Amino acid sequence: MGLFNLLPPAIAVKDIAFAEEVVNRLQDNKILAFDTETTGLSRSRDKAVILAISDGEDRWAIWPQCFHIFKPLLENPELKLVAHNANYDAWMLRNVGIDIYRHASRCHYRMYDTMVMHALVDDQAKHDLKSLSKEYLGIEMVPFKQVFGSLMRKYALHELLLDPENEEVVCNYASLDAYATYHLAIALMEELKGSVIEGMEDPVYSDLWSYYICTEVPFTRVLFEMELNGIEASKEELLQQAPEMEQKRLDIQKWFGRKTQRLFINLNSTAEMGDIFFGQLGKRPLSHTQEGKPQLNKSSLDTWARDGCEYAEKLLEYRDLDKKLGTYITNLLGHIYKDGRVHATFNQTGARTGRLSSSDPNMQNQPGYIRSIFKPANGYRLLAADYAQLEMRVLAHFSKDETLIDAIKSGQDVHTATAAQMFKVPYESIMEARRKDDNDEELSSSDKELLQFRKGAKAINFGLMYGQGAGALSGTLNCSLDEARGLIRQYFRSFPRITEYFNVAIDQAFKDGFSKTILGRRRQLPGIRSSIKSERAQAERQVKNSPIQGTAADITKLAMIRLYEDDFIHNLGVKLLLQIHDEVVMEVPDHVVENDDFNNRVVDLMMHPFTFDLAVPLETSSKYGDNWLECK
Repeated sequence: MGLFNLLPPAIAVKDIAFAEEVVNRLQDNKILAFDTETTGLSRSRDKAVILAISDGEDRWAIWPQCFHIFKPLLENPELKLVAHNANYDAWMLRNVGIDIYRHASRCHYRMYDTMVMHALVDDQAKHDLKSLSKEYLGIEMVPFKQVFGSLMRKYALHELLLDPENEEVVCNYASLDAYATYHLAIALMEELKGSVIEGMEDPVYSDLWSYYICTEVPFTRVLFEMELNGIEASKEELLQQAPEMEQKRLDIQKWFGRKTQRLFINLNSTAEMGDIFFGQLGKRPLSHTQEGKPQLNKSSLDTWARDGCEYAEKLLEYRDLDKKLGTYITNLLGHIYKDGRVHATFNQTGARTGRLSSSDPNMQNQPGYIRSIFKPANGYRLLAADYAQLEMRVLAHFSKDETLIDAIKSGQDVHTATAAQMFKVPYESIMEARRKDDNDEELSSSDKELLQFRKGAKAINFGLMYGQGAGALSGTLNCSLDEARGLIRQYFRSFPRITEYFNVAIDQAFKDGFSKTILGRRRQLPGIRSSIKSERAQAERQVKNSPIQGTAADITKLAMIRLYEDDFIHNLGVKLLLQIHDEVVMEVPDHVVENDDFNNRVVDLMMHPFTFDLAVPLETSSKYGDNWLECK
């Protein structure tokens, strides 16, 4: 057992009188760790079956008949709670009537999440409790599936957990999770306190523990409230879209049948499609699987479709329809809860850059035709507030490039300004070509060239944000690798301060082993010191990308906390619903929509998330709508 050679015995709490004794003993504790064993993984549909608690000395597993005894203790706002993947466990308790925020004021943050803590320590490692317990505490924990094995296929989870024959195993398994979480929190707190934020001018926080307390702890609650709010979804409108897609899919299937003279054809069959494309049509494979078999992937189909292959066009369309039906319609129907709303999970450790991800369902990639089914409640409208060119503004701040700063401050289109600087052409000429293009006017050869300049500049600007190299740029612009390399060299010659900033950032990352956001949050870069050229090059691209993406995430995160904490906004009845990339979606009462004080307040809080200003002002755009699509 390493550091914990002798674990305290697991104690089962099944008797009311004994439950009261345990609660009396824990009454004066300032902090407890808890965990839940549940009926499943759905936050809105599942619930706790076993509740586990630890004070760091002892560990208890509590059966359902005693939950109500622990309710006042767990709902006491003065008690700090620690959990691993905290918002999930908060949901599971809430679904059995224990609301950990019931008596806590809106801005009282009492939940600490060891999974989020560890993501700050090492963003690229596993964050699961079993792995971390072994690494930090020397405690070997057996996975749930290994404990119950084949029984999971025969019995529901609650039956397994409450079966008297499993009592000893369940008690030990559940209570060990809570005990390990308590001690893991202490170990991670010490590590975060020791992670001093250095190598920055005027750091906002002294160490990562300060960052965690001031930013991530409040954000945990903000996300929990957003998940509880959910967003209304029209099941009727979603169902209306399915028949038309089904018919289109059937028509394509019939088309293939006629063309190939086959009575029965399965367009989802890799073997059948391979036989048609590589056999009947005689297509040369453009890529292969690891086993060396020809691959009929999207890239190959796109290439053939561009060359006029109707079979490739039809199969691409079929696959797109199949994905829409499966991923966006059938899947989404299963996530509309009985209250008519979708309660997605927002993953605080979802992306290494610090960006949020969402699941069950994934709200980040909902296409336009699906966004239209998401609506406000009666008497409300949706408001989407989005940052304009956020990453470019972060780059301007970090690089202090005067040309970029001047372009942003003067309100110029950044990509046009970039192209004008790169290709030494007048800004106004490119803008005039854009105006003609937008109005479908006839374009001269000069106009077309100017638009290509802007396209190239925009691709490089975005490529920098996402760590792309010449290979990716050549694919985006459909040009040769040499041309792409030439454009990148031309870009950096035109913006020397950006080159200088990247060089300094790479040197600092080599020294530290990680890159940092504006608030000091880290991204580990083991490849930065690699002797393998490709690994080092990849890490250097991440140095260029991660601080910009991560700082954009910091900005959005702090803006959401400011919006959530603001008394004026809260008292108007406004609710945060979603955060998608740089966009925050709110539900606003009808009578507030025309309230200038409210609208200006949202803009002000989003433009000033920090206690200091950036080198360039942040800019937001907002739009109301009767569905999410209308807010774009």
